[in-house]
Amino acid sequence: MLALYVGSFLAGVVAIWVSLPFAIELRSNLLKTVASQIPFTTITEVLRSGRLLLAIALTFLVNLSSGAFLSTTLLGVIPLLGAMGTSLVAFYRGFTLGVVYYAVLGLSPAAFALGAGTLILELGAYVFSGAAGIGLSLSTVFPNRYGVGSRWAAFRKAWLDTAKLYVVVIVLLLAGAVWEMTGLYLALK
Repeated sequence: MLALYVGSFLAGVVAIWVSLPFAIELRSNLLKTVASQIPFTTITEVLRSGRLLLAIALTFLVNLSSGAFLSTTLLGVIPLLGAMGTSLVAFYRGFTLGVVYYAVLGLSPAAFALGAGTLILELGAYVFSGAAGIGLSLSTVFPNRYGVGSRWAAFRKAWLDTAKLYVVVIVLLLAGAVWEMTGLYLALK
């Protein structure tokens, strides 16, 4: 999962670096989306109004619910196909971040630190939430991996593994939200 994120991130960076038209269009569309749609606009407004703790909380909740659980882990309830879906989400997410962060990482040393820290913490969390989704998806396909005889028992054990992985996901996403929002808050001042 980590290799997929890093490889697709680098592919996105290279696609922008060599000015591939589809990558430039993708970056433009993504930046328009972030600038015009909820929850991004809400978080930006909250941050600009000086409510840093609320911006951190909103960022954490959005990243945990949609960034981690809904987009990578919940797919795991679909046997086998969920693992493929989680992998596709990881590839797309890594690629789009590479496309967008190409410019951010080159702005200044402070922007590089903010961007790199955010990438490491948040993508780190998504690696674990994706692993949880893949584990769930494969648990019913390979129940013997859990040392149980039934697919249902393996699926239940996979949810216990998911809960353990989510401790790491929560810590990384909370640290990522604090890092990202504090950095943006300071940059806006």
